[in-house]
Order: sequence, then structure tokens, then C-alpha cells
Amino acid sequence: MTKLPPTDELVAFILRHVQDVPHRAGVEIPTENVPDFRMLYGLTQRVRRLARAYMKLRKAGFGSEGQILVRSALEHAVTAQWAYLTVGGIARLSRSYVESESTLVRQMMRYSDDPAWQEWLDDTTTAASDGPALPKFSGRGGIMEQLDSSMFLQATYKVLSQVGHVTHEAAVTFFEADENKLHLRDNPRNVVDHEVLYALAGVCMLSAWVLARLERNGVEIAKLTELGLKLHLPWRLDDELPAANRRFDPTD
Repeated sequence: MTKLPPTDELVAFILRHVQDVPHRAGVEIPTENVPDFRMLYGLTQRVRRLARAYMKLRKAGFGSEGQILVRSALEHAVTAQWAYLTVGGIARLSRSYVESESTLVRQMMRYSDDPAWQEWLDDTTTAASDGPALPKFSGRGGIMEQLDSSMFLQATYKVLSQVGHVTHEAAVTFFEADENKLHLRDNPRNVVDHEVLYALAGVCMLSAWVLARLERNGVEIAKLTELGLKLHLPWRLDDELPAANRRFDPTD
């Protein structure tokens, strides 16, 4: 793997994204991109806020616990890329939104007999569109596998998942051996801080590029390309897709 960019450069890029100075006065979206924007903006904004939350936790000494936020940001950004760049991806994302909402409502109906849940479910069912939802995110045939022949995304997702599940990490990171003594640690050892920053910078790049495309912001796309080359961060992932599945020409 190429040597990771310096930590301070990664932090600067992440902060550039989360502070979002250009959008404080609002955004202008070309009319033809409004349907895509309505489906994707929430994903990009979630990435921005998750990245911001992680940087706050890292600064406060909770970088290890914050890794689960980076994993969530990765899922949102990569899903946004797949939905935007794949033929029919936006329609499948829309269907997934409806399915996730109806699944939530049905689960709540098992717990509560409040008639409002049935009304909500009826409204959700009425809004449902035909066609498949998104493929699963991880695993064989999933979104990550389709976009990631190098396995980088999948390996990163696995590492970031360790804190969110009961794994060996909880058993070993709060101890430190010194000769015959075992010392307890309040803060876990965080040996992947640099790698997590690189992953988060990559997530911010993927999300920022989608938003810039939706805005048709050529200046920002050019700047992201420049920064992507400097920091070794990809800005689009459709080069892994079969030609028939690509919504856009790779040179577009």
C-alpha cells in the first residue's frame, strides 16, 4: 500500500469537509438533479456530521470508541456512490428507504397497539414503488464487493466494526503487561489512529464528490480531484462496475 499521507494533511481535509463553509448560505441544485439530490443529500449530510462527531471524540480521547461512527460514515458514503453511479441505483435507494421505514413500523406494531402505527404503515405502503431495493452492503455480491476489487473498503469496514461488536479487542486493549504485572488502562490502546483518519478522509472525499456532482460545481470537483491525487484518495468508485451497470461514462 502507498505510504499514508501525513496526519495533519488528513485532518485538514476532514475539517475542510465538516466545516462546509461554501454551503452555509444554502445550495443551488440544477432542476434535473433535484430528484437525485432529494435521495442523496441526507446521506452526504450524515457523513459530514458523523465525521465531525468523530473528530470531537478523537480530540477528547475517545478515538477508539469513535471508530463505529467512521464505519457508519463509510456505509453512508459508499452507498451514496453506488446509488448515484449505478444504473437504476436511485430507484433502488428510494425503495430501500420505504422498506426500512415499513420494517421499523411493523416492529413497533409488535410492541405497541397504538393505531397510529397502522396509519403510518398504510401511508408507507401507499408510497412504495415497484422494483428491487438496494443490495446488501457487505458480503458476497454486496455494494462494497461490487465497488472494491482491492478489498480495501471491506478490510477497513471489518477493522472499524471491532469496537461496535463483542470481539477480542475489548478483552486485550484495556490491559498492559509489564514484566509480571498486569496494569489496567482507562483508555484503550489505539494503534490505528492514522489509518482511521485516512479512512475517514476517504469517506469524506467520496461524499463530497457526489454532492459536488449534484450541484454541478466544476470548481469543487477540480479541487477534490487535486486533493484526491495529493492524498491518495479516490473520489469515485464506478471504475469497478461492469460497463453495462455504469450510469455515467468514466470520463464524465
